[in-house]
Amino acid sequence: MDSDSTPVREGAFLPRRLAPFFVLTALFHAICLVTRFDDVARVLPVGVGAGLLLATFPLLFIEGYFESRLDYGDASTSLPLWMRIKSRPVKLSFTFAFTYLAVVVLQTWDISIGPIDPTPPPEWPLAQRAQFFAMMSAGMFFPNYLAATSFLVPALRTLGTVAQRLPAFVAIFVLGLLGMGAGYGVVQAFASASIGSGIESANSMLSAITERPAVAIGLAFAGVFVPMIFGALLKSDEDD
Repeated sequence: MDSDSTPVREGAFLPRRLAPFFVLTALFHAICLVTRFDDVARVLPVGVGAGLLLATFPLLFIEGYFESRLDYGDASTSLPLWMRIKSRPVKLSFTFAFTYLAVVVLQTWDISIGPIDPTPPPEWPLAQRAQFFAMMSAGMFFPNYLAATSFLVPALRTLGTVAQRLPAFVAIFVLGLLGMGAGYGVVQAFASASIGSGIESANSMLSAITERPAVAIGLAFAGVFVPMIFGALLKSDEDD
């Protein structure tokens, strides 16, 4: 490792070192968000929507591990977390992930928070509906980023910090398994709930996992093994 890129904190990495990983995860979460647009969701193969939701959780747990190892430099701890994160890929990744999960909840339970409703009226033209969905989801980037750094990131960072006691490869694998369990638990909770007319989509999601387990579980495992490969490459680079 070059001397000018050595992090101040022992065992940590500068944000640019892990930027490629968070760029990929941000892209994944953004794609997941796009699949919640109903016109896109209707053409997805059976099991893909459920698989993407399942894969989101292990990937988020692993992202929390990597984020907990980042050293952002001389950031005052008196500043709020949203100001201390000095990495655009990290911000994009966690914000898109939070937005995706929020949209899943709003659509599944068929609810809205004030004027925020990601589901456009079905009678609107396609272009207008797509614009409405984008504005009510990705268009709310900054409020969603504030929410992510208030709830999501601190919890994931805590898990990641605890996992640092394990070797990196083991930590990623364990967090991935925990994430898959959490994801399946969320799908089960949605399917067993009785709130809102949109709950049928949760039942359909659970049925898709049962009927096409290879698709759903395959995507979930990909959310674990791809970061494991990245972690192995990172460790190999450190050893050189």
